[in-house]
Amino acid sequence: MRKFIVVILIVVALVAGLAIYLSSTTPSSSRGVRVPLTASQRALVAQVPESAESFALIPSAAALTAKLRANAVTREPLEEWEKRQAMPPMWAIGAADLVIWKEGSRTAYAVQLDSLRALLVRLYLMLGSDIDARWNGSTLLINAGDVNAAAAGATAPALLDAASSLPRADVLAVQRATSRGAFPPIGRPAITAISLDADTIVLTSRAARTTDATAGPLSVQFPRGAMIASAFVSPPRVITELNRLFGREISTLLADGGAIAIYDVDTHKLLPRPNGVVIMPATEERRAALAKFQKTLSPVEAIGVDSYVAESGNKLLLAFDRSSNDTYIKDAFAPARTWPSAEWAVRIDPQRLVPVLEKLGDNVGFRIAAPKLYRSARDLSRWIHYLRQAKSIEAAATAEGPFSSLEVRISSK
Repeated sequence: MRKFIVVILIVVALVAGLAIYLSSTTPSSSRGVRVPLTASQRALVAQVPESAESFALIPSAAALTAKLRANAVTREPLEEWEKRQAMPPMWAIGAADLVIWKEGSRTAYAVQLDSLRALLVRLYLMLGSDIDARWNGSTLLINAGDVNAAAAGATAPALLDAASSLPRADVLAVQRATSRGAFPPIGRPAITAISLDADTIVLTSRAARTTDATAGPLSVQFPRGAMIASAFVSPPRVITELNRLFGREISTLLADGGAIAIYDVDTHKLLPRPNGVVIMPATEERRAALAKFQKTLSPVEAIGVDSYVAESGNKLLLAFDRSSNDTYIKDAFAPARTWPSAEWAVRIDPQRLVPVLEKLGDNVGFRIAAPKLYRSARDLSRWIHYLRQAKSIEAAATAEGPFSSLEVRISSK
């Protein structure tokens, strides 16, 4: 009996020691990732097959899970993902890096484990786990199929080398030329650095510049009360379709840039009617253009849609409902932000905008009258859906030589 007790104590001590080791070697903070990648990270990314449309490199994956759980915006998507995906427990991953890729409808993973964890995971899988896993040396491949991934993914690290100016991040995501995701709204292939804490998520994306949109200095103070507010150096093409919703050729007033703040959208009409303000600098040229604009009678005015002009500081305001100008003037404004070379910037209140986007998706008149704007609203709805609990989203598209960059800042508090 005494020997049996001694054996039990030894086993308990070994289990306790193993538990302490696993806990102490599972990091609580990420060391981050940036380009150029380390040799081990490049080897891990090389597991991604060329047929994958997108992939993400996550250093210290267990630490990222803790961060995602601490942020109110990412907590629910993480819980949904954990319900759908079969993965080893976080103690089994420890400080290991993880790469995730999407190929068609399949999501696959590769993780490099230390020797002890590799042994434990092998035992875990042998005990009847439903995880579809196989090994490539010390790398655990999950749901990866039978593709010779190491040979197929040889060009993936070369693609990452194009992102040398991106900041250190918790996740580095790549969307290849074949990716058709709604985010980020820039060219493909695109590379995105993602950083987060309990209060903020920051996504910085880069891609080769594919548009001829004008870029220049942009300084803006966003009205906090607006559902969506945007400013631009020159009007994007979708602004021309706002003419149909506002009932006037407002794009002519924004030829040299300006801003729009929308406080609400009446989605009960055949054609949605935004309640908002067109903002222009109070220059003599804009005054003359606005005066000429008001003299032009449109068919919409003939059936009762009127325009209202106001001035606030160094801004000219134009609205098509009675209250929006006053609402804008009395609004509180976020601190000014300035970009030396930007195309556009936007601030969104997702808690108010997401329900409106969902209703616009069902509006047949909107889809017929403004198809480009309808598609833009649909794409925005797809990636903003999980962010409806965020306090605000701010984004800016900038130009850096041959590259387009997009920075998105999501505040959860």
